[in-house]
Amino acid sequence: MEESGLSAPTVTRVVESLIREEALVREAGMGNSKGGRRPTLIQLRNDANAVVGVDLGTTAIRGILADLSAGILAEVETYTPVEAGFGKVMESVATVVDRLLSTEPAKKKRIHGIGMAVAGLINNKSKVVEFSPDFGWENVNIRQALNSRFDVPVIFDNVTRVMAMGELWNGKGRGYRDFVCVNVGYGIGAGIVSNRQPFHGAEGLAGEFGHITLEKDSPIQCKCGNYGCLEALASGRGIALAAQRALESGRESVLRSACEWDLSLVTAKMVSRAAEAGDELAHEVFIRAAGYVGIGIATLINLFNPPSQRAQLQHQPAWHGLREH
Repeated sequence: MEESGLSAPTVTRVVESLIREEALVREAGMGNSKGGRRPTLIQLRNDANAVVGVDLGTTAIRGILADLSAGILAEVETYTPVEAGFGKVMESVATVVDRLLSTEPAKKKRIHGIGMAVAGLINNKSKVVEFSPDFGWENVNIRQALNSRFDVPVIFDNVTRVMAMGELWNGKGRGYRDFVCVNVGYGIGAGIVSNRQPFHGAEGLAGEFGHITLEKDSPIQCKCGNYGCLEALASGRGIALAAQRALESGRESVLRSACEWDLSLVTAKMVSRAAEAGDELAHEVFIRAAGYVGIGIATLINLFNPPSQRAQLQHQPAWHGLREH
């Protein structure tokens, strides 16, 4: 009640509806008294309910079936056909969801929705992906593409903002009111949490950390079209390109044999393995990329001044536990 601001009778009516009509929760005994009546403990009904989660990446589409406490019941993964275009990618997403819904755990549960994490600029008002340099998309409507296939709500957001919310609810962010989650992978982004709420900006386009310019005269073009972006210099793609450029200049490295002398096949994973094996060129590439990331994170700290210690929070989401009413 304290968190919702609702009166006791209203909370009771809502909880009764969730128990009898929605079958989302059930009573699970009595809690300790704080001076009045002992409260009734309420528990999520994981035996009857589930959701689908999809991580739409440029190399793989990963899907899970999860209960309401985020317990994973089934997993499916497939290749992302980025080069085939938006329609084919959505067909692959739908196939992943279909495979999850055909699993034995799904047959015994009510599916409440599909949640997706997507790389790109997602307009919070129009609910379209305005631009995704990783996928090469402009103004695509994911919800429209999937609603014709599934009769449950489809909810999606920027991958790094989704990551930040995962940390807030179930990870390192549970003890903080304000923090910034940095995602460094094939791309680079930041998920901003302010007063335990995701920060979207005016239209949902906030957090494009990877597109701050660190070298305005850099010859390296980012997939967004600008030059010298943090993402172009330090992401997985940026690391691979930096290694390729060094090899093209004549530098010796075990990477030449690792890519079978086709420099276009060099990947960040190859560079990582070569660096771990002591390859000088690969080590230099990683040190340079880490330096750029460090500069970027220092900028975020100066901008947002996140706390260095956990806050003493009285109320935190208890997805795996019990709640009182």
